[in-house]
Amino acid sequence: MCAVALHWGLMTDLAVFSTGLSAFVLVCVHVGSEIGRFMFSLLFLLLTFASAISVLEHDYEDMTDVTQTLVALFSITLRLYEDDYRDFQHDPILLTAVFSFVTASAILLLNLLIAQLNCSYVYIYANMVGYARLKRMSVVVETLRKTKAEKWGKFVDTLGLDVQLEFGEGDVGMAGGISHTEAANMHVVTKDRIMRFGGACTPDLQWPEDITDKLEDSDENIMKLEKLMKTALSKLYQDKKSSKKNKTGSSGVSGGLSGSGGASGASGASGSDSGSDDGGF
Repeated sequence: MCAVALHWGLMTDLAVFSTGLSAFVLVCVHVGSEIGRFMFSLLFLLLTFASAISVLEHDYEDMTDVTQTLVALFSITLRLYEDDYRDFQHDPILLTAVFSFVTASAILLLNLLIAQLNCSYVYIYANMVGYARLKRMSVVVETLRKTKAEKWGKFVDTLGLDVQLEFGEGDVGMAGGISHTEAANMHVVTKDRIMRFGGACTPDLQWPEDITDKLEDSDENIMKLEKLMKTALSKLYQDKKSSKKNKTGSSGVSGGLSGSGGASGASGASGSDSGSDDGGF
């Protein structure tokens, strides 16, 4: 029986072929530690109440010694106990002890187990894909230890690792990898990670100078220059607005002054005409 159980337990290593299934298995393994703590606490409570009830003076047959009391209390916890509490309700002390055990095990420990499982699952779920990949790599390493060198050499030759990779059409890079195409929206990269240098790709030639820091400094200078240009343009725009407002205000004032002068001239002329007419009469 133990051999068959161990055989099926070892079969769980086949879950590494699926990342999702492997992540689920790892979550179950990590959560199993919380279940182990719960079982230890439950065993402590069972031994405590079983030893206490066994020394109590009562005539209930299923709880006469520690072993029978432990089995009865454990079956009550799993809701497999056939008898009812009314069978020993004539003994209030025994009934109180059983109710206290049920309260501590079913209400306190079970709810605490649910809370612990929830917290541990949330903690592991954030990194379960990474844990699954680490598990897969560990299985691969253990398998490679048992692989023959000749078979491994033939497998490496079929990979074509000596062929230079092509990053794009006509963009040939270094060798030692396997190219794989994927959708452009899967891993968005705003900055090109490939540093391209002119010349031959021979290792005998000297490597060119690393200008990454200089390029970053030049980008910062360009950003500063753009900010200065934006502030200067905004100031010029505000100055133009203020000059236009001043021009419109001065033209309105001059128009009003000229209009009032014409009106006064007209009134003076009419007055002189009236005066000459009176003098004629």
